Amino acid sequence: MGHLTSKSGYQRLRQRLDQMPVGAPGRTTIYEILSTLYTPEEAELTSKMPMRPRSVESIAKNLGMAPDELRPRLEALAEKGLILDLWLAGKMRYALAPTIVGIFEFSMMRVRTDLDQKKLAGLMRHYLLEEEDFTGSFEPGAETSPFRTLVHEESLPENYAEILDWERATHIVKQAGKWSLSLCHCRHVEHHLGNDCRVFRMESCMSLGMGADYVARNALGRPIELNEALDLLAETREAGLVHIADNVKNRPTFICNCCSCCCEILQGFKRFKWLGTTFTSNYLACCEQEICTGCRKCEKACPVDAITIVKAPHEKDGKRYRFAALVNRELCLGCGVCALKCEDGAMHMESRSKRRIPPVNTFARVMTMAIEQGKLHYLLADALDGWSGKVAGALIGAVLKLTPARQLLARQELKSRFVDMAIQAARKRNIKGVDL
Repeated sequence: MGHLTSKSGYQRLRQRLDQMPVGAPGRTTIYEILSTLYTPEEAELTSKMPMRPRSVESIAKNLGMAPDELRPRLEALAEKGLILDLWLAGKMRYALAPTIVGIFEFSMMRVRTDLDQKKLAGLMRHYLLEEEDFTGSFEPGAETSPFRTLVHEESLPENYAEILDWERATHIVKQAGKWSLSLCHCRHVEHHLGNDCRVFRMESCMSLGMGADYVARNALGRPIELNEALDLLAETREAGLVHIADNVKNRPTFICNCCSCCCEILQGFKRFKWLGTTFTSNYLACCEQEICTGCRKCEKACPVDAITIVKAPHEKDGKRYRFAALVNRELCLGCGVCALKCEDGAMHMESRSKRRIPPVNTFARVMTMAIEQGKLHYLLADALDGWSGKVAGALIGAVLKLTPARQLLARQELKSRFVDMAIQAARKRNIKGVDL
């Protein structure tokens, strides 16, 4: 009976995690991952955690427990990176952590002796890069990604005026207020698989703001100062890494510095076209073939194999060249790595014809992804069960801020008169979204 109870606890946990915009699909490997990360008791408790941050008193009431009994158990889960503990509105609040960005990364952001990280590394690689349960679970027509690529500012023309502050890695870092540095989840996984990264050191994952506070407080990384954070950006730029950030306009919580040999996002894109081109920057690499020497430096530097060298006979400065670079515009992430490596001035970045605007904050991103992935009803059910009126109002307010087409998607997904009534009532009361 105990074995059956344990198994059902992991089943409930997987189902709960799979209700989030970035879920936990699958029938085999995901259970091996969860049983490696969680004890049966931890899995059972975590399966009952709210998706949005709540106080220990609120969670304890729903679970029929005393707050003083529950608090140390939640703190222990947060220390392992299995749930989130966030300081919000002057109080510590706890929430379910998603698989990505969440429990998968947190499990490998430090060296641990209480966890078989070598076993976990193999399971995660198989789950994310060798089978299609996870990568195939995302709606093909979705437009919103958990991530976004940041163009290397130095790859743009001098005094380029069109780049906005939320597109600048340096601005994002300077505005964060708090910074922490951890082991790169992907490089740590590859290390345990015997594939140490030859491009950059393992300690390179930068958390920002509220994310930095969570990481440092739970010893998932170490706090750093602004100067070290900016130095890291410069180092990773010189190494030809890609800046991939939290896909929000205000207060991003991380910037990853990614290499093509280890990064699961980049490898997943190359193997499965995971997330399509939803996480590109607003820039595109272009080659002026008449001045390209065909040196192949850009081709070797491109993290997603979007550049090939093709026959293009031409003359430059009295010399004849047979080859030049060609950019596949359907694959280009707009990171700017190739332009930084080009010594001939042939490769440059230009604005895409249509600018992608990220969600204003985490709350809006979660809402939008929930609609696109067909999971809004889970988020609403979680929110309206025990949340304060303010946060429930914020949820409906966020729906009101969506385009009419996306509001229609929300109503179609929920198939309930309640949401229509709630939206109409919110319009009458002029409820606005709360920036969480």
